[in-house]
Amino acid sequence: QEQTEAVAAVLLQEWAVRGRIGAPPQSSDVANLSLPPLSTLEAALAINRTMVTATHPNISRLREALGGHVGWKMGWKGAFAERPVLCGPLFGCGLIASSSHQAVPEVCLSAHRAFCAEAEFCLILRRSLPPLQNGQTYTEEQVWEAVDRVELCIELCGARQFTSTNKYHYVADALCHSAVVRGPCIGKREDIDPSTLTRHTVELFCGKKNISEGSARNNPGDSPLASLTILANELCGERGMTLEAGSVVIGGHCCQAQLEGRPKPPLGGTPRPEWGSASWREGDVLRAKFGTLGEVNVVLKP
Repeated sequence: QEQTEAVAAVLLQEWAVRGRIGAPPQSSDVANLSLPPLSTLEAALAINRTMVTATHPNISRLREALGGHVGWKMGWKGAFAERPVLCGPLFGCGLIASSSHQAVPEVCLSAHRAFCAEAEFCLILRRSLPPLQNGQTYTEEQVWEAVDRVELCIELCGARQFTSTNKYHYVADALCHSAVVRGPCIGKREDIDPSTLTRHTVELFCGKKNISEGSARNNPGDSPLASLTILANELCGERGMTLEAGSVVIGGHCCQAQLEGRPKPPLGGTPRPEWGSASWREGDVLRAKFGTLGEVNVVLKP
């Protein structure tokens, strides 16, 4: 328990002090964290949960410095045989508003230590899902009833350090989450058939170049609602936690692209067919187009 809290505190401290909050961009990519070896996936996931649930004063302070815990990301589909879907925390400092009625937001990639962009569906809960007892599980219908609305978004993946070759360090590091550019709301729960979300081709563009293409079938469980249901059953069933009302849940990538020239974890792996690569310059607009549903735009800054 002490080591779990210590690692959580180190990662949160690096995120808060040298990441997006209060750090000059040119210093943000430089980090040489001393992290103890992690030998199991469960040890890494315990660090993720500790970031959210620990009552230790230092972790509570750092969590609030990052804008508080606001939701969850789903991802790493098929990366580990022992648990084929993973979840990690989202913090308020990483939520970037975007609207068709406002100027396109800018994002400093070095401040966020971003190395990858993903187009995703974002589900916002209107009511809490409480802990389950005696091996019970939530159905997709029950989980959908708890949803308030669906938004479009771009997730920026980043890490607090890029030197470790221990893959579990990156799981512990909030699944390499960095920021979410929130786009338009495509409808309230009662106005959407969730099964239709997988039918839309989702594309990423850098400038005018199409760099990646996929669909929500790449989500854990093969759809945004299935992904959210997996999260609910892990947190509420396995972990005895509450999935809180107001939670922002990003359901996993539809398509994604590496950001060329950015530091990234030295993990290797076999690229999936929908993965792309963005050759970008300062001022380029990264655009995620969700078929006829709408799009999200963000201006890239070094």
